[in-house]
Amino acid sequence: MNKAVVINAELCNGCGICELVCALSTTGQWHPSLSRIKILADGQENLYLPLTCIHCINPPCATACLMNVIKKEPETGLTIRDKTSCIGCRACEINCPFGACVYDYIEEIVVNCDLCRGNPACVQHCPTGALNFMEIEEMMGRRREKTAHEQVIKGMKA
Repeated sequence: MNKAVVINAELCNGCGICELVCALSTTGQWHPSLSRIKILADGQENLYLPLTCIHCINPPCATACLMNVIKKEPETGLTIRDKTSCIGCRACEINCPFGACVYDYIEEIVVNCDLCRGNPACVQHCPTGALNFMEIEEMMGRRREKTAHEQVIKGMKA
């Protein structure tokens, strides 16, 4: 799988639907604290930034794991965990620079987004289109186009 959840923070209104449907689809609980996606909010500036696991090439969470239960899945590139061997020490949670490791207080383990194995619930239910699930190459192409467009606009203003 060479796909990722692509976040357009400019479209996020902080509604929290992504958090709720994630928690429901992964735990059966309707509680945002169990979600594998989190929305960082700056209420004063009306800015919202959804964050989720980006499945790092060399995941810091795996390095920090005391039980060595976090691995890269070669076929998909996902950062996955052996949940049966996790002791819930939260070392991975502390070491993740993106805050993407989430403590599941019901199962007393740490979890992360697994992209719903190719059909992310958060993306399906995002009412504003702030979340998209797309090929990484397509995402990079869009970013290059956006950057090029911004540079042209800057040049025209100068």
